[in-house]
Amino acid sequence: MGIASLTIVTAPFETAAKTVARSQGLPDLPLLVVPHDYLEEDEAAIRAKLEPHLDFIVHSLFGVGR
Repeated sequence: MGIASLTIVTAPFETAAKTVARSQGLPDLPLLVVPHDYLEEDEAAIRAKLEPHLDFIVHSLFGVGR
């Protein structure tokens, strides 16, 4: 079956991530694309941006919802 995974990538690298995934035979690799500006924010701001994606993260890694 394999190991569940999720790749988190910033928006400028989305195309590259999809291209690499396809080239490695993983066209359906789950990707979570986040804004690039998160690198300059504090932890609370980063959590606020990722919170709406928690269901996707949990489902991608464990196959279940929250």
